[in-house]
Amino acid sequence: MARTQCTICGKPASYRCKYCGDTLCREHLAPDKHWCVALEDYKKDIEAGRTSPISSAIKPGYGRWEYKKSVKYTNPLGIFAGNYSFLILLLISFSFVLQLVIPRPYYTDLLILNPGLVMERPWTLVTHIFLHGSFGHFFINMLVFFFFAPVLERKIGSPKFLLIFFLAGIFAGIGWSLTSVSPAVGASGALMGIFATLAVLMPKMKVYIFPLPIPIEIWIVLILFALYDFLMIGSSDMIAHTAHLSGLFFGLLAGMWLKS
Repeated sequence: MARTQCTICGKPASYRCKYCGDTLCREHLAPDKHWCVALEDYKKDIEAGRTSPISSAIKPGYGRWEYKKSVKYTNPLGIFAGNYSFLILLLISFSFVLQLVIPRPYYTDLLILNPGLVMERPWTLVTHIFLHGSFGHFFINMLVFFFFAPVLERKIGSPKFLLIFFLAGIFAGIGWSLTSVSPAVGASGALMGIFATLAVLMPKMKVYIFPLPIPIEIWIVLILFALYDFLMIGSSDMIAHTAHLSGLFFGLLAGMWLKS
């Protein structure tokens, strides 16, 4: 029988946060101690006199949240155990540096997604995720990745996070290949998959969207993104809108699967 472990420190967990569902030890139970995605709701409860963050006590080996951090996975890069999102961020960053220092025919052209050659080069459905067309493209994608990927990984665990990230990227590549003949690069489709999965699992999570000065619930932002990409299909803005929508659609399916 597996033993439930604290999401933060890995020690035996006896509690579950009623705001986000994380399994926690007493030391990290308070929402401000475990980076709770509903911290604002907790603060409102404090103001209203409702201060308990406990959803329920956890019995070892019991409950739908029992996966989860209890299973140990072998990781040769132990420093990234439970933090594969940061490992991916480093790999994408390293790949961007290689794009800058290695002449294009010897690196980028080998990994870029070309819809006309995808059957001959199926690996490009994955490798295009690690390429970017400019520093601005790279910076914006990694900024979004930095804020949202670790939240999803901590919510569902590293193995499922990796599965969703890469499958969303592959799905985005397939969607783009079926709707365009132009080459494509970037992690945007995979990021839309992450964002959509979070919107299903934690719809009340608050996010900021420029230029609005107040946070908005993530499901509303997802709808705005989807509408924008849908309306911009066929435009000449050099953005792979159908790839975004394909990754988003996969993320919705993944979120519903995880929530079922």
